Amino acid sequence: MKCQAYLLFRYISYIFVIFIVSLMSSCSLHHTNVPESNLLSYDVDGDSLLAQNAPTFVIERPGDDWNRIASPVIQENHRERKVTLDSDTATIYAETRRWKGARDVYTNLIYRVHFTKIPFRLIPFNLTAGKNVGLMVIITINSRKEPVLVTTVHTCGCYLAFIPTSHLDQHSWPENWKSERQRIYGEILPGMLTIEQGFEESPLVLLLRESTHRVKDVHLHSDSESQLHLQAHLAPMQSLSDIEDGDQGITHSFFETEGSRKDYVIDSHKIWERLFISWWALDWRVGEDKRLGQDTSDGIVFYTSLKPWARRESDLRDFANFLQYWGWNL
Repeated sequence: MKCQAYLLFRYISYIFVIFIVSLMSSCSLHHTNVPESNLLSYDVDGDSLLAQNAPTFVIERPGDDWNRIASPVIQENHRERKVTLDSDTATIYAETRRWKGARDVYTNLIYRVHFTKIPFRLIPFNLTAGKNVGLMVIITINSRKEPVLVTTVHTCGCYLAFIPTSHLDQHSWPENWKSERQRIYGEILPGMLTIEQGFEESPLVLLLRESTHRVKDVHLHSDSESQLHLQAHLAPMQSLSDIEDGDQGITHSFFETEGSRKDYVIDSHKIWERLFISWWALDWRVGEDKRLGQDTSDGIVFYTSLKPWARRESDLRDFANFLQYWGWNL
């Protein structure tokens, strides 16, 4: 028994060392540039508020299907019809939400995209490897319809980033916020966006890293950008819960509708995050992608801090309280 325990201890220690070294390797590779010819951007057309302000998503290595923005479709699997993702078509889901802050009444323009997976890799180690992963971009506009804040977060609640614009009074910034570049878990993003008009005239561009779909750069569109462009479909956020099955005349949800995984994205299991994070974050489903409820009475907690005692304060469903927790005073 002692011999078995010793071997088990050595095995766990070995895995832990590999994890730490791989994670360090992952961070060290984060700033490798990819040639422009290996980029693909997704745009949307339309006259609505959501269409005019929609960000342009630029992806690396579009030849790998997991890097392309996907759309939920219904497929038959072992005589069961279920939702899966198709990377041959791209859909950006969007909605608006109004909320009252201390200084103004604001509107959030919320955009959500999904990818078939984050592939598993050992070096660099992809801690967030899993299926049906997603990213949200929230553009907050004031009562004059000026964009004042850009918030990006993965649909698991991780890798949260804030970028204020020059339309936001600096008294609303967190204490000691720097307008230069900021480091977000290994990625370098701007600390502020200087804009003269809205995003209708100068579209917001997000460059996403291949495989992990991390936001690696945010800037305003330039006429000099020459990568290949594709048109994405802009759809209401609610349609993620009402995916039509043309063969059956019924609808399916991209989210689980019952059981212990209710409101989590179908098949979004994060085994590595469960192994390395769940035990100290006190959440068995840490890292699993989820639905963003309309308010704190709708759905599961969408926490953005791994501190177990900060679940409610960092809940994205209550945007005003969420901003206050992270130091913003809008």
